[in-house]
Amino acid sequence: MNKNAVVVAAITLTSLLVSCATPEPADLILKNARIYTMDDAQPWASILVIKDRRIIAVGEEALLEGFIGPTRDLNGAMVLPGFHDAHTHLAYGGRQLMQCDLHGIDSIEAIQDRLSACDASLEPEDWLLGGGWNLSLFDEANPHRALLDQVNPERAILLVGEDGHSSWASTRALELAGITEETPNPSDGVIERDEAGRPSGTLREKAQALVQRFAPAMLFEDAEEGARRAIRMANSVGITSAIDAATTDEDLAVYRSLERAGELPVRMVLAIAMNDPGLGLGARSAIDLKTRGDVDVLRTDSAKIFVDGVLEGETAALLEPYHSQSGGHGHLNLTHDELTDLVSSLHAQDVQIMFHAIGDLAVREALNSVEAAIETHGERDARHHISHIQLVDEADHARFAELSVSANMQALWAMPDPYITQVNLPVVGQHRVDAMYPFGSLVRQGARLAAGSDWSVSSMNPFLAIETAVTRSDADAVYPGVLNADEAVSLHQAIAAYTLEGAYLMHQEADLGALKEGMLADLVVIDRNLFEIPPASIGDTQVLLTLLGGEVVYEQTLPAPSDEQEQEHENDAPSVKEGS
Repeated sequence: MNKNAVVVAAITLTSLLVSCATPEPADLILKNARIYTMDDAQPWASILVIKDRRIIAVGEEALLEGFIGPTRDLNGAMVLPGFHDAHTHLAYGGRQLMQCDLHGIDSIEAIQDRLSACDASLEPEDWLLGGGWNLSLFDEANPHRALLDQVNPERAILLVGEDGHSSWASTRALELAGITEETPNPSDGVIERDEAGRPSGTLREKAQALVQRFAPAMLFEDAEEGARRAIRMANSVGITSAIDAATTDEDLAVYRSLERAGELPVRMVLAIAMNDPGLGLGARSAIDLKTRGDVDVLRTDSAKIFVDGVLEGETAALLEPYHSQSGGHGHLNLTHDELTDLVSSLHAQDVQIMFHAIGDLAVREALNSVEAAIETHGERDARHHISHIQLVDEADHARFAELSVSANMQALWAMPDPYITQVNLPVVGQHRVDAMYPFGSLVRQGARLAAGSDWSVSSMNPFLAIETAVTRSDADAVYPGVLNADEAVSLHQAIAAYTLEGAYLMHQEADLGALKEGMLADLVVIDRNLFEIPPASIGDTQVLLTLLGGEVVYEQTLPAPSDEQEQEHENDAPSVKEGS
């Protein structure tokens, strides 16, 4: 017998043994799928088998012979690892969902109409609280209190801006807070003034707290319900893991309560807020490294530091001055020494640090503080990361990789919307607009690139963000043009930012981020193959199914199993739990 005949005989014998073996029971089999595994050893597959929350097999059609259990025919739908939102505010944004929600309203008149509707449901002594107003609708991102007084001159109204760094207060709210012409700006905050020197109604950064402390607190059960709604939204767009990007004491209580009740269908790392831009603080004592990497518990092994503010209102810290009347460099929330000492003490304890840094000076200060901490305490596996990175000096691009600091991008912002063209451009100039959100440059310099939405600042839908990362244009096709096409990333890199890199950032890459044998079955099924459609259609993608550890946490519509499948598998294993 020749060599080829021996090989053929061996293959035939193996096939015979497989066909004779008793099929292994599975909890769920997905077949006829286009599975993008994020595993270099096997990038694509058509079959995925789940048992005891984990993936026990990934491959092609022949796998079906070895397993028996409830089967979903996906009819060619694409499957991806569950998405990691590496920068979100589910508890904070959830509270906004329970108030007067102004997100997505694109005119001042429409905002007033919404406020009037909210006002009509209140008692005379109630405050009207809400958020999400679009700063770019107002000259210099500075709305006047008179617009709120037109809704109800007797009403105390306080509305947090879309960016979270500005609030808008009515005359009555300012009166109750005792804010007058003589009230000085607090440290790390700005009370905007009109031409007569009176408070205009816009409050920046810590100045927001001057009025917030007089507003009534939300009932705890309402805050819980808001968080539940936010988490359902996250599951509906394929998010199965997330980092809360500034957890306050109040937020932590909400998350803990949901965890105890078994109502937290998303794997969470909480970044405890170390300093306050006007929205609250967390307690350093809440940071606990003992659960790091445990994907089945709520984790608090991370800290959040706000290094600066935002370009809107000129509170972001810049190396070169603003091109505005004030002409300043913006503001660092901590001095160089304060930041260095704080970062060093956290790094020494192996606490992960999540930095907010918009301006290039803030980014440099964050990197400098990490470098100093490493020099003092050595390398750690903390996996620090810097969010937003709107402006990064070219000299600092390579330092992300050198210092093992991940770049946490909010890709949905990287397009020429009115925030950039009408608010930012006049105060920073075209040369800095042309350098904004340098994601491509950072990747080319070796940086690890993760992705987060910063919801409720912007949509939490990963597909809108992925499209924007790839095209650098508006995924909703409202605003024309492209922002810095050279800073685009590939489709694979954008997906990796939401999967592999997010899992790495959360210290859970051993269990999540890819679809391969042994990994937890966190996955999302979508209605189109992202690699077979025009990039401008990515944002239209719909999620059909989201699984967390093999359990359904969101389902839209999937084809019903055939009668033959029902008969074949009705007694094989318990049916898949249906989620909301």
